[in-house]
This record gives sequence, structure tokens and C-alpha cells, in this order.
Amino acid sequence: MSAALSITNLPDWPVAMTREMALAYTGVAEAQLREWERHGTVRFCMRGPRGAAIAARSSLDAAVHSLFAAAADDGAIEFD
Repeated sequence: MSAALSITNLPDWPVAMTREMALAYTGVAEAQLREWERHGTVRFCMRGPRGAAIAARSSLDAAVHSLFAAAADDGAIEFD
């Protein structure tokens, strides 16, 4: 992760993020992000600076939430 994307350098996460920022924000693997894109869970639009593709933070939040909800339904997450 580049220094420009360090959490300490960001006062808050922006409402829309580039792919690199989305990966840093969610902490998921690039393959997971690509899967969300294939299923339409997360959509990148060419509206960022200099035509960069950006995705809404709300869609990233929903995708991560569904990932954990699916894992809980499978009994994959256990807490003592």
C-alpha cells in the first residue's frame, strides 16, 4: 500500500474510491473485488480524477457485510 493511502494520511474514507483505495478500505483480495464486480455487487464508474474508475463506498460496505453474513450462515465464524 502506498503512503498516500495510509489510513493515518486520510481524515476519513471518501464516499467514492478507486480500485486501489477500495482494496485498502475493504481489506479483501483483488480476486474477491473482481468477483463482486462480475456479480454486479460493486460497480466501478469512470467518473474519478482523470477518468479513473471509482466505486461507491456504500456498495463496498454492503459487499463486505454480505461476505460476513454468508460466512455466519455457513457456520464458518465462531466466537467464544
